[in-house]
Amino acid sequence: MAQHPMSRTDMKLDAQHSLMQGVANILGYFTENRAPVGWADWTEEQQDEYRAVMQREADRVAKLFGFESAWSN
Repeated sequence: MAQHPMSRTDMKLDAQHSLMQGVANILGYFTENRAPVGWADWTEEQQDEYRAVMQREADRVAKLFGFESAWSN
């Protein structure tokens, strides 16, 4: 029996969840793959500040999609 296609709402929710999984991957693994140039030379305070900015921006995206906050993988 053929499956019914997703409703537009289900598509939207699935897309939002998939996008948030991508955000979670970046939050969890950015230092290995996406760290800013010269990251290793930044002070711990600078790195902490950057992480806080990343989390704040990720939370903004999460709230647009109806999540309370972004998570990290």
